[in-house]
Amino acid sequence: MVTNTIAILQRENARLQADYQNLQKELSQLRDFVDILQILTSASETIISDEALLPLLNRTFQMAMKLLNAPEGSLLLLDEDTNELKFVLVKGLLAERLLNYRIPVDEGIAGWVMQNARPALVRDVRHDPRFSHTIDDQFRFRTQSIAAVPLIGGGKVFGVMEALNQPVDVPFSETDVTLLSLICRYMGELLVNLEYQQPAAGES
Repeated sequence: MVTNTIAILQRENARLQADYQNLQKELSQLRDFVDILQILTSASETIISDEALLPLLNRTFQMAMKLLNAPEGSLLLLDEDTNELKFVLVKGLLAERLLNYRIPVDEGIAGWVMQNARPALVRDVRHDPRFSHTIDDQFRFRTQSIAAVPLIGGGKVFGVMEALNQPVDVPFSETDVTLLSLICRYMGELLVNLEYQQPAAGES
């Protein structure tokens, strides 16, 4: 009887410890998320120069990848002149090789997100017909999972942010996608504000 009671208490203690660790992890994630929003909110209240924009986007992007525990990721922006998505920020093994690489605006999961202005959560890309093998084949890379969201501001889609290959049994969650979507909303509004700050053609 005593042995059974001890075993029950041990199991309950282990469960409580696991719950506590999960709560601590979620609290840390929410704190990091708030930090990102504070950075973007402060930036939106000041005039951002073209020179300061990319470092700000890079800082936000790196924090977002850390928030999602994503070892790989990218920020693609639309080039309206060529109708292509350009990799302007890249994290991970392909950081140098993939920078400035371009894909058609309708290619792959990023293209689907861009075209539909909706997020995509794909835990196994091999089972998703939207996935394009072009980059994996060309750069000898292996994409496993993707959380991709549109970068939207003022009703306009500026690009796509992707987080890749979260190293857990069930990669990425709906919460991850929601947090990333909110971050990209703030980033999108920042880009809209920057467009409004630019002088119109013919103005000095």
